[in-house]
This record gives sequence, C-alpha cells and structure tokens, in this order.
Amino acid sequence: MASNTKVRVTVTLQPSGKSSVLIVQTFDDLLRQCSSKFRVKARRIFFPTTAEELLTDLTGVSNDTKLIVTCGDTYTLGNPPTSAKPRSTSDPSSVPIQIIANRTLVEETAVDQLKNVAKIYAHVKHIWGMTNYFSNQCNPFDNCIGMPDLHQGQSTPIGCVVATEPCVVYPELIGSDIGCGMSFVRTSLRLVYEDDERRLTKWTKQLQGLDEYLPKESLDHFLQSELEWPTPVAKVNTEHSENEQLGTIGAGNHFVELQRIEELYDEKHEQLSKDFLYLLVHSGSRSLGEKYLREFGKGTVETRGLEKGTDAYETYMNKHDEACAWAKRNRALIAQRFLACLGDSISGQCLVDIWHNNVVLKELSSDKSQVHLHRKGAAPSDKGLVVIPGSRGTHSYLVEPIEANQESSGYSLAHGAGRAMSRSKARQYFSEKYPDIDRLKITESLDSHVVCDDKQLLFEEHPQAYKTIDAVIDDLVEAKLIRVVAKMRPLITYKTRLIHHE
Repeated sequence: MASNTKVRVTVTLQPSGKSSVLIVQTFDDLLRQCSSKFRVKARRIFFPTTAEELLTDLTGVSNDTKLIVTCGDTYTLGNPPTSAKPRSTSDPSSVPIQIIANRTLVEETAVDQLKNVAKIYAHVKHIWGMTNYFSNQCNPFDNCIGMPDLHQGQSTPIGCVVATEPCVVYPELIGSDIGCGMSFVRTSLRLVYEDDERRLTKWTKQLQGLDEYLPKESLDHFLQSELEWPTPVAKVNTEHSENEQLGTIGAGNHFVELQRIEELYDEKHEQLSKDFLYLLVHSGSRSLGEKYLREFGKGTVETRGLEKGTDAYETYMNKHDEACAWAKRNRALIAQRFLACLGDSISGQCLVDIWHNNVVLKELSSDKSQVHLHRKGAAPSDKGLVVIPGSRGTHSYLVEPIEANQESSGYSLAHGAGRAMSRSKARQYFSEKYPDIDRLKITESLDSHVVCDDKQLLFEEHPQAYKTIDAVIDDLVEAKLIRVVAKMRPLITYKTRLIHHE
C-alpha cells in the first residue's frame, strides 16, 4: 500500500476483545492509534485468520481488513490448524495439567489458555498452572489439581510452568520479558515505626531521578564489572541499544518497594532482622527480552519451536541467558540507585534474586528424564528462598520451598498474587471510584506511601485489582510446597515519577 494512502481497518485487542475501527496510513500510525485507542502499548499486529504477523508496512491490508493487536505476545489462533494435530481428550497420552490450589479464584479464560498450550505445542509433556480449578469441574484432562496465581495473558497464561521434551524450546512460553524476576535486599537503614510519618514523607520526596537514563560510560562499566547478586552474574555486551534502559524499572506491574519485616517465623536465617529495612525490586530485561521474542517467537505452530542442536536453538539460548544476566544486573542497579537516594551508600546486601520468566533444562527426580521447564510468571522452588509479593497495599512473604515436594509443582511456585481484574476494567472502575487521585498515593489498608505520577497506572495497579495474597500463601502451605519464613509490610512503593521512555 502506498504511504500516502489511507485505509480503514478493524482492530481487536487481545486478550480483552475490545475492537475499534481506525483510519491509518502507515504501520507506525497503526501502532500509535491502537495504543491511544486502547490505552496500552500496542507492539504487534496480526491477521486473525492466519496468525501471520504484520511487521513493517501495510502490505496486504485493504479497506475493512480485520487485524489483531497485542502488547507484545504472539497471537495464537483460538482453534489450532489441523496440521497442528491437537491431542484428543480421550487419548491416554493427553498432556496432564495440574493446578494446585483450592482458595484462589481464576477466570475460565486463563484455564482455557492453559488447555490450548497443551493442544498446539507438539512437544509439551506436562503443564503446571498456578490457580484454582476444582476437581469437580468439567475437566477434559486426566490430571487437574491446582496452584494460586494463574491469570490470562495475550496468547498463553501468566503463572504457569510448561515442561517440554528436551529436544525443543518454545520462546513464546517464556514471553517477552526474559529474566524478569525479583531481588530481596537487606539495607543498612533502620526500622521505621508506623508513627514516623515525617521520615517516610522525607524519603518519598528524596526518590528522584530513578526514571532517567544514566550515561553510557557508567552503564558500560557496570555491564562489564564483577557483580555478586547474590552469586556471580555474567557480564553483558555493551553494544545493545537497549542498554540505555539499564537501571530503570519499566512499566506495568514492575516496582521497587521499601519494606519492614512485620513477622519473623524462622529465626535460623541470620540476615533477617526486624531492626533493619529491606528492599524488594521487581523488574526484568526491559525491551531487550522483547526484541529476542520478536526475533525467535515467529512462525506457525509447526515451526515456532527451536530444536536442540540447531543454530537457532543455540543462538536463542545464548541470548536468553544474556537477557537473564541483563535483568539481574538491572535489578542490582535499580537497588543501588534507590538506596542512594535515601543515603544508604552501602547499596544493600542481596539475599535473594530469582527469575520467573525463563527456561531451564531440568532432570526430574522421579524418573531421571530431562525436560525443558518454561516458566512464565512462576518462581523457582529449587533455588533457595523465594519472595512472593502481594500488591502495593498488601504484605509480601518470604518462603522456603519444601524440597521433597518440588517436582509435584514443576519445581516452581506462584510468583505473586496474580491479577483479579484486567487493566482496562481496573482503569474504568477505580477512576470512577477515586476522582481524587491523591487518595491512591497512600494505601488504604497499610498507610504505606506510593510514588506514581502515572494516574492510569495507579488505577491499573490498585490492590483490589489483584487476588488475595494470603489465600495464595495458604494454598501453597496446604499443598505442602512451602514454609513461611517472614511477612513483610510495605512502607514505600515506587512505580514512576515520569511517563516511561518506552
């Protein structure tokens, strides 16, 4: 289509299903209008009948063409093509889906997405979801139990672990934010009591400049420096254009939170103390991971897997590992910048750093077979202590996985509370409920401070837009997957001072 020709298209946002008719002239114009209309960051466009991606121009697009827009994930056809050979529900080789919980509710659409993964990815062996799906419900699979924070994603759900045969890796089952995870850091800052409002207000005002990009020379040095976080972190290539984002939090549900330990249930961990404050950093590889998904997550159902031993597999795994290292360094630099604002020159001691978007080759203890474990919004249970946060207005928990039961949950745990309300619904509901936006700068339940200058993000990330973290923890305890070590209370939650550069 010529660049000076306008065309009328109908776009549908996935997974919300919201549609709109737009008049567009270029591919970039289409993305901009979708972002404005749906109030999201539109990143990818697909033809709904073939799932083929529209990449750089509007070739093949004519008046009244229907298109699918997503925020980064690949669009998957609702019904897999016949060549994908979906597994029959009566076939004894059907992929078992386990969902490990009894208290936490979930949208049926998230469960449907989980079932769809089993149908269309040929080398999937087992799926562990993280939500509530009762055994007395209609179940087309042989094994469906439960776990707590599954919720709907673009094409695959968030809060699941998918085991595939060791011969293949599926980038889509990891997602765009490769290496996203959490760091739990002990600071040198002393406990702030609830009545020390003046000190918290002062600290909140001191948190400035965290959204600004740092000089390239400083970033290059940090990417190539030695780093223990809490174990040695690989060095990262200094030539990525995305490196300018290093040390910044990102949008969505990413945050930095200053916390105090409210309850300490296990005294054996000497680095845990009620006398000091702790920092929880949630961020990932920013647009670096997204670039790798766009590069390797293309193709049809039959071709999107990367076979072990091929150049594509080796290249992707190298870039995956680098994105994971980048994300870990990103969390370390974010923590340093945050604590420097508060006058903590020591920069903190990292006690826990975990990825919850990645893939690992794992040997199962039951039969010694190997699988690729794809985690998309799932914390590892075989790497020591794990932090499971709630929302900005609820507690977070430090837990110890129970080693004997790790395989029963795919060597994984819930990575948070999980969304109970879509972003669009949260924006609509809470904008009407809170016409005075400043009321959301102090959480209602815990009186903690919130730093967020993006009012839409304040609505989207409202505590009531998330599931109940206490129910998630109770489900994991009852399933004998964890022991609770500590309960943390938020003091300051930092989201953004500025609209992000993305």
